[in-house]
Amino acid sequence: MAAVDETKEADGTGEETTPARARRFRRPSRRGAAVLATLVALALALPLGVHLTGEDGEAPEPAAQPKAEAPLDAEAAAEKARETGEDVEVETERDATSTTWAQPDGYLRTRVHSDTIRAETGDGWQEIDTDLEKVEGGYAPKAVNDPLLFSAGTPDEGPRPQLGGDAATATEWTRLVRLTTDGHELTVSWPGPLPEPLVSGPRALYENVRPGIDLLMTARDSGYSHVLVVHDRDAAQDPLLEQLRYRLSSPDLTFRLNAASDTVQAVDADGNEVAASPTAYAWDSAGKPAVTLGQEPDVIETVSETLNLPGLAGPRPGAHDAVLAASLDEGTGADVLTVTPEADLLAAEDTVFPLFIDPSFKGRKKNWTLLYKKYPNSSFYNGQNFNDGTNEARVGYESTTGGLSRSVFTFYHDSDLHGASIKSATFRTLQTYSWGCSARKYNLWLTSRIDSGSSWSDQPSWYRVLDSETNGHGYKSGSCPDKWVGLNIKSAAQEAADKEWSTLTLGLRAASETDTNAWKKFRANGENSPYIEIVYNRTPNQPTHQTMTPGPDCDLTSPFSSVGKHDLTFRARGSDPDGNLKYLHFAVYPTGDFANAVYSDVRTPDSNGYASITLPWEDFTDGGTYSWGVRSWDTDGAKSTYAPLGPDPCRFVVDHSAPPTPTVTSSDFPAPGDDGDVWSTVRFGTAGRATFATEAGAGTDHFEYSLNSGSFDRTSPDAASDGTATVSFEPTYPGPNLLYVRAVDGVGNTSPEIRYLFYVTPADALDAPGDLNGDGTPDLLAIDRLGNLRTYPAADGGRLHIHAAGAHDGGAALDDGYWFDDAGEPVPISHTGDWFPGDGVSDLLARMPDGRLYLYPGDGYGSFDVGERLPVLLPEDAPDPATLTQLVTTEDVTGDGHPDAFALAGDELWAFTGYTGGAFTSAHRLETDAAWETRDLVIVGDLTGDDAADLLFRTGVSGEGLKLRHGKPGSGGGVDLESLGSGSASGTGQDEVYGTSAWLPEDLPVLRGTPDGNGDGVPDFWATTHTGLLYFYPGGAETHGARVEVGSSGWQRSNIPALG
Repeated sequence: MAAVDETKEADGTGEETTPARARRFRRPSRRGAAVLATLVALALALPLGVHLTGEDGEAPEPAAQPKAEAPLDAEAAAEKARETGEDVEVETERDATSTTWAQPDGYLRTRVHSDTIRAETGDGWQEIDTDLEKVEGGYAPKAVNDPLLFSAGTPDEGPRPQLGGDAATATEWTRLVRLTTDGHELTVSWPGPLPEPLVSGPRALYENVRPGIDLLMTARDSGYSHVLVVHDRDAAQDPLLEQLRYRLSSPDLTFRLNAASDTVQAVDADGNEVAASPTAYAWDSAGKPAVTLGQEPDVIETVSETLNLPGLAGPRPGAHDAVLAASLDEGTGADVLTVTPEADLLAAEDTVFPLFIDPSFKGRKKNWTLLYKKYPNSSFYNGQNFNDGTNEARVGYESTTGGLSRSVFTFYHDSDLHGASIKSATFRTLQTYSWGCSARKYNLWLTSRIDSGSSWSDQPSWYRVLDSETNGHGYKSGSCPDKWVGLNIKSAAQEAADKEWSTLTLGLRAASETDTNAWKKFRANGENSPYIEIVYNRTPNQPTHQTMTPGPDCDLTSPFSSVGKHDLTFRARGSDPDGNLKYLHFAVYPTGDFANAVYSDVRTPDSNGYASITLPWEDFTDGGTYSWGVRSWDTDGAKSTYAPLGPDPCRFVVDHSAPPTPTVTSSDFPAPGDDGDVWSTVRFGTAGRATFATEAGAGTDHFEYSLNSGSFDRTSPDAASDGTATVSFEPTYPGPNLLYVRAVDGVGNTSPEIRYLFYVTPADALDAPGDLNGDGTPDLLAIDRLGNLRTYPAADGGRLHIHAAGAHDGGAALDDGYWFDDAGEPVPISHTGDWFPGDGVSDLLARMPDGRLYLYPGDGYGSFDVGERLPVLLPEDAPDPATLTQLVTTEDVTGDGHPDAFALAGDELWAFTGYTGGAFTSAHRLETDAAWETRDLVIVGDLTGDDAADLLFRTGVSGEGLKLRHGKPGSGGGVDLESLGSGSASGTGQDEVYGTSAWLPEDLPVLRGTPDGNGDGVPDFWATTHTGLLYFYPGGAETHGARVEVGSSGWQRSNIPALG
């Protein structure tokens, strides 16, 4: 069942500034564990000393520290590596388990640990620091990836409960620990009061929770460990130990018991495992520690003798141990995990006290597991019960206890490695113990995946041996000390890259599983956990920014545009994810006849990745149809596919009978440049001049031209003797404009057209709602199939003009995919008006792939500088921003004078109100009479003219179409938010039909509302079709107006997956 928090439980607890806004262009007057840890049987032991990870037996680079300057991406790191001759970290690739470096030879090197090695905090990436500090409500580790809170103790302990038999039915629970992982919260509670803990480093010791019984909690990066210390035989008879009970509660997780292995899983609503509890375990203090001879452990001063007990290191060779049975009971409002200690172990004469009991819950869905033949059905996921504070993996047969072990490790395999060419790959592990110095062999295998249920009886598949190692490291300091070892995994890494695996799983086994001398231990957690190091090269990106001058750039639609007697220049921009771009390979050829290419060779790109070729017009046959494409090469010889994207090349037709294609120059309206950062010197609303030209003697009589269409409805003065003519005109739109020009000879023959793109500086005016370029009309944003943002300036009536790039980074173009999440889906975006106060320029709100909400300030020219983005905070009672799937921003609809936003999070509708200073002041979950998972938000605005916002949404149900929910005026002005939460609470008492048939997503994939776009004062909306059309729907009080086609092709969801 899903555990909820209803049982009475004692808690045991004891101005932001906004940076100055910088714009790309300035308008002078417009601006001024997988972790869920719970009970974990990781008991801290005396550390064996610090081991540095690195090459075999050597120390590696120090852990990378966060820097104040902007992090280096792969291209910048590669350039610096070439300049310095040293490896340079790719700081943008840094995460909790991996580090990537650019090498001087052009390759990348990535190190991926099986455990986390750093934590992301509000100050960036930090070294993991599990030392506890007092915070509100208890004790928390200083720097970990998953928030964790230990109880500060119960203020009034009262009498100790007797919890044997059926006495637990009256239990009053005390929160022991609360942690949050993957957006889910889990609380584990103790059956009774708790004393104030003694805190030492990462450990919180609750002494005498029962007479002679201590409870030790240890903070980990991925949760925490838990162990009960039973000090003597009298304590072993305490009724508490008859059945140990822990209350498990979570608002959105369900707990399940695997009866075969006595493991417990915590799963989300989709059945995905968020965390798990390995098999519970107990052991005594018999046996001797398996540590390297001659290596003295560090002496640590502690606040209690309990913390120095050697048995906390886990069961030692010769210890008495037992697997504990577990059950999961559905209680009143919560689940209760019951662990039953083995009575024989508690009472046996040869049991050596203290005794350690470890009912455990541990996060880290993907880390490592130990397979132990002695307990074939037990799970020791993440090394549970086989630990010395940082955990140790084991292989081989240990004769003292008759235990046979194997160990398996999981490594994340990032999508950046998919399709890469692997140059080398090594598995490295710190070997900490051998039975003796005599060398014995063990093998490294490629295996299938592991999970919390993996055990000796349920092992992964052992596919093949990758490499072997023979040594006796770790037995004795000096002659055979602890040492890092490396094994070759290149074949497995290449297979993982080729097959695009998300994880790589490797297993260690002794070559002989009957030879005691082959028994070994390896460090398994923390910064000294095993890691894989892969050196690789990725395929270059397909080129972009293809242009052909003069001509149609890249024409993919028949009939193809023509070119005349004019030399042709082909240009493109290449890039490489590793920063080692070497060439652009251009191919120009008769369509269907690549073997007889006019040109097929490489060119070295400039520092911005651009290269070009110019071919004389004589190389082309009159009347012929030609194709052209370009691909990127890197220094390793890897090649991208030919651009453009898709099966068809760019094409053009040669026509030598017509006048030559003209050229266009203008100082008033210059071409925008490679990065689109050159704008007109005159503002929108002011006329400027342009000069058209062909070669002298080409027979040009005059020129025909038009703005933003191919109508050629304007005529220039007669051409001068040098083939030129100058015209004056006023552009149609602010932002991007297209000038169509063709030459005309004395008998009326026309040349192929040239399309001249230029950007018009907006007028000196503030943006209206939804407006991005200062012309007073709301504009449209779109995310295209490559994950790029487009800005479409709109005219009255929703008619759109040619799009421009909608985002940049300090003037530089963004890489493809910036606006896609990790699954390749567009992130939710929305724009309405000026949210960054005082400059009058529209801004963009977006939930980005890192799961955070950001405000992207508009630059005043219809685009957004991602380098200036600002994090947006939600109130504590708001949903996790990572769960937001749709966003609609609005002007102030609540009457508080601040802009608002509406969002879907799963099946919930939320309103975030009172935005100011980088944060919303309130979050409101609107009670609804239907789930919102299948619905789409379209408009939140006043459609009915009563000065209260209404809600227009798509139901997603066949036959129901669009529904309008009438908002009620609020008592303080604006709308009563509760009236937007359900039809029954709305102004009319029900959701009114606004549109009937053909409104399903398969008919109209994407809908997006907009402030008034046709001048009638009512909000409107756009809709795309599955056939690639774009429609504008005028809004109305009772239903929409007649739709108008404003886009004739290319708007299908596969090409434009999102509007904003």
